[in-house]
Amino acid sequence: MTEITPTVENPRHRQLFVLSNSATWCRATARKLLAEKNYHQVLWVTTIPPEQGLAVPAEKLSPRLGSELDALVFDAWAGFDPDSFGAATGMVRGGGVVLLLTPPLAEWPGYADPALQRFTTWPFSYRDIRSHFLQRLARIISTTDSIQRINQGNQLPELPSPPSAIVFDPNRICRTPDQQLAVNAICHVVHGHRRRPLVLTADRGRGKSSALGIAAAQLLQQGLTRILVTAPGMKAAAVVFHQASRLLPETQNSPGVLQWNNSRIRFIAPDELIQHPQKAELLLVDEAAAIPAPLLEILLKHYSRIVFSTTIHGYEGTGRGFSIRFRDTLNRLTPEWKALHLSRPIRWEENDPVEQFTFRTLLLNASPAADETVKDASLESCKLVRLSRDQLLNNEPLLSELFGLLVLAHYRTRPSDLRNLLDGPALSIYALLHHGHVAATALVVQEGGLDEALANEVWLGRRRTHGHLMAQSLAVHAGFPEAARMRYARIMRLAVHPAAQRRGLGTQLVTEIIHQGADEGVDAIGTSFGATPQLLDFWHRAAFRTVRMGLRREASSGSHAAFMLHPVSTQGTAMQQQLRSRLWEQLPTLLSDPLSNLEPEVTLRLLQGTPQSPTTLYAQEWRDITSFAFGKRGYEVCMTSIRKLVITALADRDIAAVLTGPGKDLLILRVLQNHGWQMLATRFTSKGKRELVATLRRETGRLAEAYAQRHPNGRL
Repeated sequence: MTEITPTVENPRHRQLFVLSNSATWCRATARKLLAEKNYHQVLWVTTIPPEQGLAVPAEKLSPRLGSELDALVFDAWAGFDPDSFGAATGMVRGGGVVLLLTPPLAEWPGYADPALQRFTTWPFSYRDIRSHFLQRLARIISTTDSIQRINQGNQLPELPSPPSAIVFDPNRICRTPDQQLAVNAICHVVHGHRRRPLVLTADRGRGKSSALGIAAAQLLQQGLTRILVTAPGMKAAAVVFHQASRLLPETQNSPGVLQWNNSRIRFIAPDELIQHPQKAELLLVDEAAAIPAPLLEILLKHYSRIVFSTTIHGYEGTGRGFSIRFRDTLNRLTPEWKALHLSRPIRWEENDPVEQFTFRTLLLNASPAADETVKDASLESCKLVRLSRDQLLNNEPLLSELFGLLVLAHYRTRPSDLRNLLDGPALSIYALLHHGHVAATALVVQEGGLDEALANEVWLGRRRTHGHLMAQSLAVHAGFPEAARMRYARIMRLAVHPAAQRRGLGTQLVTEIIHQGADEGVDAIGTSFGATPQLLDFWHRAAFRTVRMGLRREASSGSHAAFMLHPVSTQGTAMQQQLRSRLWEQLPTLLSDPLSNLEPEVTLRLLQGTPQSPTTLYAQEWRDITSFAFGKRGYEVCMTSIRKLVITALADRDIAAVLTGPGKDLLILRVLQNHGWQMLATRFTSKGKRELVATLRRETGRLAEAYAQRHPNGRL
């Protein structure tokens, strides 16, 4: 890996004004202050739009991202959504102003903040919550010298004059030397050696997405004809297409496609690109931190010329965990990869007060404990605690370490997760502390307990209950209305510090949560996650069992979700048994249709984690199996009997162990998941159906012999 260090220069600063009083006074004062200046681009983020000016509610801000503002009015009376605040402040250019409208700071934590509704689950009410997040925010505002605080009765300040446009050299396409260095590095990925990807990182507002678009335009002008762009969504890649279109004359544009002469830049969603790979001379992956790591690894293997770009501290998900975790994958697959970090802001000056306030408030720069502080952590040295919100509020280093570890462990941690951490009424926080430092943590949410009428409405699909993921999913998707009446403690996050992993700390946390759940009268401890072989193995070792598989790949993880339970009551045990039996009954159908793209190793663990009895194979079925495996009968006329053998035999770990990796995968993909011969020939680099069938005969025979030895009475 080669590190590229760009140069750093400074433009201008922005200013933050906090107006605290009644909603009417705050809004009127903001209008008055703005009216005294001729700001051209002003945006209100509010549910009560002013008489003049552009206004949007926080939830509709996304389409406007990428535009630049002279002034932003963020109305916290309409709710303080951390994600929206981080996004909106990033739109303000250097020299601009941010007006934050709030209740009186001392009263703000007790305000019934509408934004709390997204963190409040039945039967709680957001109106009953005293916000620790807002209490911390008010404290930061009160102690930050760079903020101008305006209260009723005080003399109103004069806002600065509207920022003048930054004058750039018209002969330079890039706005900063940083950006030019990035464009050159992107182009070098194409013109240099293969298998040397570039990882482009930056904080928000450094112009990295624009650099992708500029480089793409230059590469088309140099003769490239096919450039692919992928990102978490098409909106995330809008800047790339805008910049390319700006630099290329007479382009033909349609959603997700830029056509210039005979060349094309095309957007394809990550999951579609993996399911249907496209030829390309370059693949640009924007906001890579928000794309599941398994999908990124597949793209890295498939495309020899690829650029990964991501925001390190972003409101849509952090890139810090991505940078650390994905580094190992890059070193393993493409050890000659290069890294480039853009440090100079384009819209504002370095050390900008608004950016510093946003980082501090939203903990965008939170870091886990330093490696040396937890490298000696062990079960004996760690203290298990259940952290209260007051402890986190009054211990900023502890809060930063805790949130930093969550950021590192989960690529889509957002500022809104910090608010949920401090305010979510159904959330419990467990931690293992090593000499006061966070070595591991688990977030647990209370779910279920719905009354009979509501549980039935949920089961019928007529009602949805926000925040009750496990209870609702098992009722609606698994088909058991009584599952919604059970009480669950769902482990929604589990993170162990990288310097303290493989020492049993995660298992210790899970064990404690099980004990606490039993003491508190829940019926089962649950968890749900994007299924991978490693995660399934971990939870299986902790005595959790799969009760449901998501039928579609989740956008957040790129994997099918696994729902697992550990019962702690008699009712929970009975419910788990019913769910597992039902899943086993449905598996043959599910694997051949909605779960046909489930990874073979995940399928194998699913089979081995579901209860079943040795299946009786009747005489005619054994004839089919043996005549196919040891004779020349066709696969299609014997496949029903073969499927019956494979699904039951692979569920037995000892029998499955007789198969090799490729042979085992072929049995799963063809026999259980019904993949076509052509696709299988491509996957296994086979000459065609004849060779695949020969492999199937051999592996079926090995499986039949192992099954017959283990279950001599399983034949009639």
